[in-house]
Amino acid sequence: MLRTTLALVVIATIPGRTSYAQQRPLTDAEKKIITSTYGSRLKDPLSAQYRWPNLIKAQADAPDYCFQVNAKNSYGGYVGFQTVLGSVTQRNGTVVGYRYKMGAESSSMMNDTASEFCAIGGYRFQ
Repeated sequence: MLRTTLALVVIATIPGRTSYAQQRPLTDAEKKIITSTYGSRLKDPLSAQYRWPNLIKAQADAPDYCFQVNAKNSYGGYVGFQTVLGSVTQRNGTVVGYRYKMGAESSSMMNDTASEFCAIGGYRFQ
């Protein structure tokens, strides 16, 4: 029940996508914006490893963006790649801000939910 309620709440916050055809890779500057914002949540942000799928262009002011991170835990060991869901703020088509929504260090239920929403949004990881 909790998972269903949570899923409905998150779905309501995800803007509808009209097409997955318009995609582009992030620039190094855009990746830096996301890592500096998201990295503040990590124990050792400089050691984090990232997987960056193409940004899917959307009609929204702050479209969702999903990526994966492999970060160290409190014991210094990597935990494996986990999906992160957030939104990006764009100006003239360039990412200028990032806001975390869910994934990675959340509960396993939230990690699964983030992965599901990213897949629905068209994000694919290898």
